[in-house]
Amino acid sequence: MLSTQGGAIPWLRNSLYLTLALSLSFLSLSACSSDESGSPTGSTSAEVVPSEVVNVVIPPSASDEVSLPEVEAFPDIRPSWRRIIIDAGHGGHDHGATGVSGAHEKEVTLGISRACARELRALGFDVIETRTEDEPVRLERRSALANARGAGIFVSIHANSAGRGAVEGVETYYMDLASDEAASRLAERENRARSVAGDPSRDGVDSMIADLEMGAYAKQSKALAAAVHQQLVSGLQEFYGEKRIKDRGVRTAPFWVLLDSQMPAILVEVGYLTNRREERRLRTHGFQRHAARAIATAVAEFAEQAEASDPSLLDPEGESP
Repeated sequence: MLSTQGGAIPWLRNSLYLTLALSLSFLSLSACSSDESGSPTGSTSAEVVPSEVVNVVIPPSASDEVSLPEVEAFPDIRPSWRRIIIDAGHGGHDHGATGVSGAHEKEVTLGISRACARELRALGFDVIETRTEDEPVRLERRSALANARGAGIFVSIHANSAGRGAVEGVETYYMDLASDEAASRLAERENRARSVAGDPSRDGVDSMIADLEMGAYAKQSKALAAAVHQQLVSGLQEFYGEKRIKDRGVRTAPFWVLLDSQMPAILVEVGYLTNRREERRLRTHGFQRHAARAIATAVAEFAEQAEASDPSLLDPEGESP
């Protein structure tokens, strides 16, 4: 489902060859010879790729080329509440947060995400995973996949870190300006992958948020975050004990992966890897299964209630999709 065969780079290269061959009035013989080495010319590169493909297919860089999902446009697909995107944060060379004993965030998030996807499929949902292995996936690819496939809900799963080892607990985020300084620092850290790839992680974010129709998905995202957070915290507290699971509440922050998602979208921080006790817990299969089941239960209930009450909620204009 997320195969890279026939990816964007070979397609672009072949299209360039064809365009250059046909553009005899613009290309000299020496230019044609130069293009046989694979170097595109500036005058034709903008015309080679159709606009509808540029919006959803992002050619990988050299470091991201292996095992990245290819995102294709599905213009006729109908958005559905029963189609869920489960996004395992980080992956590949992007380890995410590192625990006090060396645990990597990417491993914890993948374990929980895969278990959550299994739970949702068992409940009859169509689940799309942004990654199923230890592979790098750019932030823009994650939301582009959700948008292209007509997903109704987007859930990104992460594990947190802090400068102090005493900090612990569960947090759930939806898209808006940072609710506090800690949320702002977290968003900057999670957005770093986009910044490293050459895109600014902070520049223009506030203005982009101001330009959004916040009534479109913000209320749904807030309600989804509250439902998932309540189920996750109560489920973990029931199993581990109320004193062992700290509820750090529902918060807001400008995460890129949520900003680009055209549906209710949340980001769950299941605990702090920089807290020694929580790191041990987060690495266990038992915790990952309990967290996954709680997230899946809340998402399923939210989707079913939304579908029953108003199937047109996915359309910001209030019309049936």
